Amino acid sequence: MQNRKGFTLIELLVVVLIIGILASVAIPQYFKVVEKGRASEAISILSSVCAAQERELLRNGSFATSTLNLDINVPVMKFFNAPVLTAGAAGTGANATITIQRKAANPAPPAAFGAYTMTLTYAGAGVKTITCATAGTDPCTSLVP
Repeated sequence: MQNRKGFTLIELLVVVLIIGILASVAIPQYFKVVEKGRASEAISILSSVCAAQERELLRNGSFATSTLNLDINVPVMKFFNAPVLTAGAAGTGANATITIQRKAANPAPPAAFGAYTMTLTYAGAGVKTITCATAGTDPCTSLVP
């Protein structure tokens, strides 16, 4: 009797199949984790601009409509466009919003999310809500803390 050593073709195909199944599950999860890290850039800027807006409300009685009027310098972001400010009702500052949109390139967001937009809404009395809207098939709510 001969003693043959090595792998059969079936054994190699099973290993390749298992690796393929693991990769099909792991790769989309990897892209979500990477995008969540990139979204933290927007969340950080939203928080900084919101704090500056609250200081502006205390100083002048209303929110600023431009980041140039705030007491902070908003840096150029790598993955997002500059924030857009919308003032709330005159004198109250209620429902003021800060919106940041994901850049379409460098690198492009995952196709499942598309070019999403994150919005921080200040509803007065310190109530802040961050929401995310996307044109993609996967809701980007997983990116919001």
